[in-house]
Amino acid sequence: MKKSMFIILLAPLLIAAGAAAADLPVGNCAAPMAATDLSKCDFSRKKLAGRDLRGARLAGAKLESTDFSKANLSGADLRGSNAKWANFTGANLAGADLRNADLFHATFDDGDLSGANLAGAYLFGANLINTRAPKADFSGAYLKDILMEGIDLSGGSIRNCYAFRAVFSGAKLAGADLSGADLTGASMEQVDFSNAKLKATRLAGAVLRQAIFFKADMDGADLANADVWNASFDQARNRDSSVQEALVEPFVVRDRR
Repeated sequence: MKKSMFIILLAPLLIAAGAAAADLPVGNCAAPMAATDLSKCDFSRKKLAGRDLRGARLAGAKLESTDFSKANLSGADLRGSNAKWANFTGANLAGADLRNADLFHATFDDGDLSGANLAGAYLFGANLINTRAPKADFSGAYLKDILMEGIDLSGGSIRNCYAFRAVFSGAKLAGADLSGADLTGASMEQVDFSNAKLKATRLAGAVLRQAIFFKADMDGADLANADVWNASFDQARNRDSSVQEALVEPFVVRDRR
């Protein structure tokens, strides 16, 4: 079958699928359900713990201080929503779309963000402790003072993020893309950076004790004044002078008066 003929036959199916996604039934704000359009609802300070909201549209909804703990929001659309101080503890947000959402001081501890899209989201002071987030995309997100202790972001991305003073202690970042991210002063003890991309990543003054950089691409990474005590750079690629200087730093004799 010719490619042009295949596209012509496939087009109606794609249009139908797009229409189905766009034509969700209008939901009941008083009794929200899965796969409904809840974008006009104001759930501020409401308790929606444990609710099944799979595939629901919450884009643009008011979610400030909403309790979504242990709710099922897999595949939900939360683009551009106001979810300041929202509680997503233990919630399932696998495959959810949170692009450009305001997640100021939101909590995702022990939740599931596998494959979720958080590009451009505002996560200042948010908590993602022990969150499952393999292949999640945080590209361009604002991550200042975020707590990502123990997060699994394997194969994910924090590309071009501003993550000043972020806490990633014990995080799994194997295969993740950190290119262009600003992690100045970040706490990253025992982080696994195996096979990660750290191109032009700023790690100046970061604490990288016992971190693993096995086969990581460190082209242009800045580790000036970083603490790399007992870190492993085995087979790390494209190491520049700042890495070597950081490795030498612990052995520099200082005046301790």
